[in-house]
Amino acid sequence: MVESRRFSTVILLVILANAVILGWATYGGPALPYLLVVEHVLVFVFVVEMALKVYAWRWGFFRDPWNWFDFAVVLVSVVPVAGPFSVFRVLRVLRILRIITAVPEMRMIVSALFRSFPGMGTVIALLLVIVYTAAILGQLLFGASVPQYFGDLGTSLYTLFQVMTTENWPDVADAVTAHHPGGWIFFVLYIVVTAFIVLNLVIGVIVASMKEEVDRNRWDEDQRLEEVQHREVMDRMAELGRQVERLEHLLREREGDRPPVVEPVVAEGVSEPGPRS
Repeated sequence: MVESRRFSTVILLVILANAVILGWATYGGPALPYLLVVEHVLVFVFVVEMALKVYAWRWGFFRDPWNWFDFAVVLVSVVPVAGPFSVFRVLRVLRILRIITAVPEMRMIVSALFRSFPGMGTVIALLLVIVYTAAILGQLLFGASVPQYFGDLGTSLYTLFQVMTTENWPDVADAVTAHHPGGWIFFVLYIVVTAFIVLNLVIGVIVASMKEEVDRNRWDEDQRLEEVQHREVMDRMAELGRQVERLEHLLREREGDRPPVVEPVVAEGVSEPGPRS
């Protein structure tokens, strides 16, 4: 039951209703007490859902990391929000994130994002090296003339982060070129290397990881389909084997009921009578 599409659809609708209730409650007003009652009902539904899944899968429920996430979110939901546990009230919004676990496509994207962390970490480290080097170079070149943007290392790093995101970078470039006419070369090279090359490498790593995740899910689905087909073929062969055994048994019974055939015995030296004329 807990693996059926109907059950998953009902839980997804409950999660969406919970998201609407949490958003509506931010406006306050006279409807707030009724919204809290509805929220308690939805939390009870989540608790029943977890209990059914744990009962159905036993300890196998905790083999899936997504089930751990759902269990933790529901556990936080039932913690009393009064007294020292009032901070957990803020964590109610985590119930909205259960939409990720309820929708397989979202779960696949998030899984691909986590799988891309090793490769993405290398690219981000390269990006940090480039930004750090450019920040020191910018401070040495433009720190004296434009201190509001390149006065020290921290200011220079913040400025170059804004330039990398292409946010207000013309203002920074105009302030620098007013004192250094050739300063545009620095900004053009920096934007090309960071925004157009390195950031696209990050996107490429994520896309490659998503492709691997999709291929892995398809492979798992193919394996399950082949297992089902193999089981059906083996069951069919077993049935055919049983039918052959029944046919052999019937043949043996018929041969046992048939009287034995006696061949005529002719004595030596005595010829059989020939046809009469």
